Order: sequence, then structure tokens, then C-alpha cells
Amino acid sequence: MLKANNYILKTTFLYSLFILLLIGVPTYFYLQSEYDKYTTNQKLELVNYILILEKKIASINKEQLHQLPLSFNYDYFIYDKSKKLIFGTNKQEKVSFERFEYFKDGKFYQISHLIPNRLEGEYLVVSKEFQDQEILIKIYIICLTLILFVFISLYFVFKATIEPLQKANRYLDRFFNDAMHELKTPLGVISINLEMLEEKIGKTKEIRRALNGVKGLNTIYDDIEYLIKHKRVEYLKEEIDFSMFLQQRIEFFEDVAYTKEIVILSNIDKDIVINFNKIELQRIVDNTISNAIKYSHKKGEVIVKLSQNSQEIVFSVQDFGIGIKDKVAIFRRYVKEDSIKGGFGLGLSIVKAICDKNEVDIKVQTQVSQGSTFLYSFKS
Repeated sequence: MLKANNYILKTTFLYSLFILLLIGVPTYFYLQSEYDKYTTNQKLELVNYILILEKKIASINKEQLHQLPLSFNYDYFIYDKSKKLIFGTNKQEKVSFERFEYFKDGKFYQISHLIPNRLEGEYLVVSKEFQDQEILIKIYIICLTLILFVFISLYFVFKATIEPLQKANRYLDRFFNDAMHELKTPLGVISINLEMLEEKIGKTKEIRRALNGVKGLNTIYDDIEYLIKHKRVEYLKEEIDFSMFLQQRIEFFEDVAYTKEIVILSNIDKDIVINFNKIELQRIVDNTISNAIKYSHKKGEVIVKLSQNSQEIVFSVQDFGIGIKDKVAIFRRYVKEDSIKGGFGLGLSIVKAICDKNEVDIKVQTQVSQGSTFLYSFKS
């Protein structure tokens, strides 16, 4: 459940980022136009205030300077022709007369020429602090609202879409777990009774075929069980006598090889110990030997080798069968070189996943109609 929620959050974040990038350009131009509009309105207010001041200045003399309006938002100064200060609402500021409109230290400055007046004023300088907090807050709110709207909308869309799939997956998990549990017992019963029957009446062709069929089912069962559980179960490593383990697995497949009159030849160095998970090691060994038998010609040979040097342990299986056309495709799930041979195409995809997980190097040497060799290099 936690993994599913993390997946929804990650997917929502990526799609939100993509959508925000798509709508980011038009949104930027809209916000820029809003900011420019706000700036223009501030300048217009300044111009309107200048017009009011110019009218008032034209109607008073020096004794009536106190009648000039005062404002908390504006400062203004009246200068004569020599640019000497006649009147100011605040301490005298350093004014540049090179431009009639400019922005400095967070203020707008507007300079206008006065019409002839009794104050003998020539220049009117009006300044206003540019307060953009209001428009910036508006922009921040728009951006935050847009981001939250896109993210939350996508989150609920993905959640509503994925929840039915999660329910279906949970149902399938329960079904497969129950099915696998129910299959294990009858497979065991069939195998045990066939072995008992073999002891009573001897090794007949029919009993051997039945036992081989059960062994094939066991291999498929183990593959499917691993495929279902490997993401939920932690497969712990342990010290394994690889030499003895491999010999046991060869003995397990000897009856399977016998039905095709295939001989399994082994060259196994003794006392090779490996730190590996037993279930995962069995999937590698069983699938490789099983495929070698499956794709070998009748009355052929399969050669199994195990050796060790100072750097690595090398396990190899060689057959002289039909060979492989595409060495890359065989490791993909549900891909089979020959559909006539049966199976689900799971084995080698599982082997590849286990090898990648445990840093086991796989090499495939093959030639069509000549056979194949699978070599696995384990770290010593």
C-alpha cells in the first residue's frame, strides 16, 4: 500500500511538472502583463497628483505655500530656474534633472516644467514609493493556487485510476497464493506415490514419464512461486556447498534426461562453497539444466561444469541442441525460442533478474543447430 501511494505521488509530481511547464509560458506572460498594468496605474496616479499640484502652484504666492496639499504617499519639491529649492515636503533629495521620468531606490520620480507662477518656480519634482507588495502577493497566490490545483487534481485522478488496479492485483495475489498452496500438496502426493509405485513394480517407461512430468511441473511451480514472492520476500544469503548442491540437482534431472536418452556429464570440483540464497541458486541451476535438456536433440549430451579460481566461481551448462537465434531476447519474460517445446518463457527472465540482483555475470555462447553454453561467474 505504501509503495502504491509513493508511486501515485511520484507520478503525480512528474505529470504536474510537465503540465506546469506547458502552461508556464502563457502564465508567465499573463503575470507579467498584470505587473506591468499595476506599474502603469502607479505612474498614472503620480501624473494625476502632479496635475493637481501644478494647478495649486499656479494660484498661490510665496506667503501661501502652507496651502499646498500634503500627502503620505507623495513627496514633492519646487525648484527655480537655477535649480535652487524653493519648497519641499521632506528633506531635500538628490534629484537628477537629466531625465524627466526615472526609477531610483524604490521610488518613481517625475519632473515637470511649471507654467509661469508667482512662486517663480521652474521645476516640480514629485516622487512616490513604488509599493509592489500587493501585486506580488497576488502573483504568489495565483502561482500557488495553480500548482496546488494541478497537483491535487492529478493526484485524485491517478488515485481513482489506480485503486481498481490495486484491488485487482490484491485479488490476483490472493488467488495465486491460494492456487499455489493448493497445487503444492497434490504435486507432492503424486510424486511420492509414483516413487512408491516404481519401487513396487520397477522402473517402467510409463512411470518414468509420469515422474518427469511431475518434475517439470515442480520446476514451473517453483518459477511461478518465485515470481509471485520475490518482491515481497527477502531472500537471505547463506553458506552453501555448491558442489554437493549441484550434484543433487543433476540427479533430480537425470530421469528427465533419460526419457530423451540424453546423458548428463558432470565435471564438478569438490568443496566449492558459495554465499548465496538457496532458492535463487536453485532457480539458476534448475532453469539452465532444464533448458539444456529441453532444447537438446534425442540421444545427445549435456555437460555441467563447476570450477573455482582465486577471483570467481564458474558454473556452466553446455548442450549440443538447436542453438539460440537471439541471445538478448531469451532473457525477456514470456519469450521462447521454440513454442513447440512448451513452458511459459519465465525461466531465463527469472535467472537474469537473480543474476542482476546478485552481480552474477552471464555469458551465452551459441551457434544455431550446434548448441549453446551458459556460463555464470559468481564472485568468490
